Amino acid sequence: MWSLVSSDKNEQLIRSTQTLHHYVNRYFTITNRLLIIINTHFGESYSSVSADESKSIKDNCAIVREAMSMILEVSRRKEKQIRKIIEPDIYDKIAFTGVSLKDKAAVIRDFHADKLGVFGNICLPLVAIQLAKSELENVKPPTEEHDLPILSLKLGDLVKSSKSIAKLLCEQRQQTDLSEATQLVEDGISILKPPCDAYSHIAGEVQACVKIISENI
Repeated sequence: MWSLVSSDKNEQLIRSTQTLHHYVNRYFTITNRLLIIINTHFGESYSSVSADESKSIKDNCAIVREAMSMILEVSRRKEKQIRKIIEPDIYDKIAFTGVSLKDKAAVIRDFHADKLGVFGNICLPLVAIQLAKSELENVKPPTEEHDLPILSLKLGDLVKSSKSIAKLLCEQRQQTDLSEATQLVEDGISILKPPCDAYSHIAGEVQACVKIISENI
């Protein structure tokens, strides 16, 4: 009976560590999707970011935070340039979520023609406004605000055996059994999952808008 309970706890810890590993890597995947959009429509040449299994979870999240800050900064800079030459009603039609994508496409097409393609890429205004006005700042991995033991583990540690993970966490605390180790991992998931899901939604909306508008221009 004890072995069955122990086995269940082992499996639960492994599932939790795999989930946490997934969300750290998902942050990188989403960031690279946005970097491709930025490079494509802003004419930039930013390099992609990669997770480093030899670095801590916190250090990996710092890489993502820095890239997200850069994406937000360049988007806000472009958005300010757009505001200088765009009429308020046209800006509102591009920015307002209640306007259909087909109508946005028509507005952007007319704006592009009227300004003789001053921004080069026809989707630049849409991408810049959407990202500049998004909640990007609030969906960064909040690892700087939390001092959790699990965040100090190397990202690669999350793919080790449950026994190894429990031992690593035990080195940071007086005593850590499988149940406590699982809870520590779940604490990490609880701070990363909500903002990561919201981040994915932001990137997905931008991608969908660009795709649909490109097809209607």
